[in-house]
Amino acid sequence: MGNSCSTSGAKDTKLVSIDTDTLKLRLNQFYRANRQGGEHRDSMFEYLWDIKEMALMEGRNQVEVPSSWLDELENSYLHRH
Repeated sequence: MGNSCSTSGAKDTKLVSIDTDTLKLRLNQFYRANRQGGEHRDSMFEYLWDIKEMALMEGRNQVEVPSSWLDELENSYLHRH
């Protein structure tokens, strides 16, 4: 589990709380869209996936992530549909 991920803009954005179930849903949508497109997951996706997995193992209902990462995830998914 890599906690040293660096994505552009992460330092310039605020952290937002998101329900673990919501993050799981968004990541699964992104994964399905990219798997069908034959693209590899990027480091931002991998890091968010690890955060989600840790939260699930620890029984946490929410996690904090950079808002720009959620925006990037959402935009990437929307551009595929």
